[in-house]
Amino acid sequence: MSNSPASDTIKTGDIESADETLKRMIFFTKREAEKDGRVFCAYLLDLALNALDEDSKEMNMALKAKITPLTVGMPAQD
Repeated sequence: MSNSPASDTIKTGDIESADETLKRMIFFTKREAEKDGRVFCAYLLDLALNALDEDSKEMNMALKAKITPLTVGMPAQD
């Protein structure tokens, strides 16, 4: 892969897409937790959403390290 401005744009787009995907996953999980009466779980998920919205680099890295999307049907990455 080259270090051209175009490849930098693609990388940035992938990161933004991953952030939006993570936010969507947290939002829907939070909504299900609220439906099931799991208040503390919903509260923690709300904190995670707020941390992502604040765009704190350290917090985002911590969340991404702990929350990973499930990839069904994709080969495992080493």
